[in-house]
Amino acid sequence: MTLHSSSVPSLGAFLFDYLYKEKNIHHAFGIPGDFALSTFRWLEQSHIELITMTHEPSVGFAADSYARVNGLGLACVTYCVGGLNMINSVACAYAEKSPVIVLSGGPSVNDRRNDPLLHHKVKTFDTQRRIYEEVTCANTVLLDAKTAVSEIMRVVETVQAECRPGYIEIPYDIVDLPVIMPAYIPQVIAPESDVEALNDFIKEVTDTINTAKQPVIIADIELQRHGLTDKVLEIATKFNIPIAATLLSKSIISETHPLYIGVYSGGLSEAATQQYVEESDCVLMLGTFITDVFLGQYTAHLDRKKSIVVTTEKATIGLHAYNNIRFDDFLDSLRNAPICRKEPFINPCPAIDITPLMPAEYDDPINAEDFFKILSLHIGADCTVVCDTGDSLLGAIGLRTSKHKNFLSDAYYLSMGFAVPAAIGALAGNKTGRVFAIVGDGAFQMTGMELSTAVKYKMAPIVLILNNDGYGTQRHIIDGQFNVITMWDYTKVTDVIRSGFSARATTKKQLQDALVKATYSNEIAVIEVVIPRDSCSPSLRKMGEQLGKLRRNEEKHE
Repeated sequence: MTLHSSSVPSLGAFLFDYLYKEKNIHHAFGIPGDFALSTFRWLEQSHIELITMTHEPSVGFAADSYARVNGLGLACVTYCVGGLNMINSVACAYAEKSPVIVLSGGPSVNDRRNDPLLHHKVKTFDTQRRIYEEVTCANTVLLDAKTAVSEIMRVVETVQAECRPGYIEIPYDIVDLPVIMPAYIPQVIAPESDVEALNDFIKEVTDTINTAKQPVIIADIELQRHGLTDKVLEIATKFNIPIAATLLSKSIISETHPLYIGVYSGGLSEAATQQYVEESDCVLMLGTFITDVFLGQYTAHLDRKKSIVVTTEKATIGLHAYNNIRFDDFLDSLRNAPICRKEPFINPCPAIDITPLMPAEYDDPINAEDFFKILSLHIGADCTVVCDTGDSLLGAIGLRTSKHKNFLSDAYYLSMGFAVPAAIGALAGNKTGRVFAIVGDGAFQMTGMELSTAVKYKMAPIVLILNNDGYGTQRHIIDGQFNVITMWDYTKVTDVIRSGFSARATTKKQLQDALVKATYSNEIAVIEVVIPRDSCSPSLRKMGEQLGKLRRNEEKHE
């Protein structure tokens, strides 16, 4: 960035100009409050378009989604009542490595010096920043305009390098002050690879792949976050090694690609995908979060001795660990390694054409599996699918999208309420194609009214509410009255927001007709899909049963 200018900008002018020109942030998501109003005024005067949401958790989810699509997200809130209200969605971004910048207004420098009992204050003036330390990779409070530029750039550069949220708090009396452009800004420089360790690691990996009869790559989310997916696809294509995704990285490559064999998540996977991966004599886990969800709630059967795990933090092969190896250096070296191209393989789970509905099926009730089959007939190449937790996500394991990076979910953190605000973030980040938000009835009641934001900004998501009468995921773990929610008339939502159309589908034909109308329309569509209370995808049933078993075993040992 050019640091020297003939004019001296204010902190607010510099901040948003820097984020727009240098970091490609064209949209911000936020809710104003008195401590943040001066910052919002500079934001409104900048080139960045502000999308004002209705609730702070939605601000975080929308900024997270925008970051996944665009590379960097921006969430703007006020002090404590706004910032602390958003902590859950920022925690989601931290857990799943999504680079979101949190801008919070704050009390003045004089307020902090005099230490009054100021409104919104919790314990100390530093309480919010200290809480955010747990869910950010870098943070700062801009108490001095002289050091503001270097502090802003330090936090933003760290966010980009680590692909995790960062926190910047701006006292309301600082944002209008002129900043001093430092002569030198220290860069966040990643450590170099240990060349000797890298060479030894590549040799061992090369030998292992060359002797393997059925190698497979599990391409996970760090590849996407750090822009390394193309390198892995080039490696897989060059050596003819099949690729599986995870729930978190679903659509990391085109799901119609001949090398793609489906989503791996232990026993939650499609059977053919699980069998192929677990029978492999060389599993390359690249950028993989080895979570309980990835392991299918511990139903996975992966042999550690046959696994190669490389992430931004570690590099292991079997029981051997190598230190100081950069992820991108490893991929570059692997691409050029003397690996023999593998023989053609039979794809265990290829993309197949879904059979259109037959007239004899028209009046059949909809179950969870049928919903995704019918939906797949209406998702175009430029469409983005955003899934909430529960069967909205697990039922989509077999759903195939033809374009990479067009499937979004919080598939590790699993916070309900993600999908609708995330759809708004996706629409802001990608203007082409429609966005389908798949959300359960319980999750919709948390953040679904964010559709009023979509109306305000002339966005037109297609929202599919899976109404199975309550918290269906929990029922398969432990059932009780706590899983019951109030039944809404979801078809009235579009009346409340005075825009779009709604439909209620209880049969396959009704669902198909509603989807046809939605995809040919340019307005918001809310489709309530009524699913029997006991209907769920095989993956959800397996997960619920496994979690229930784990919980019961824990109780026995207490």
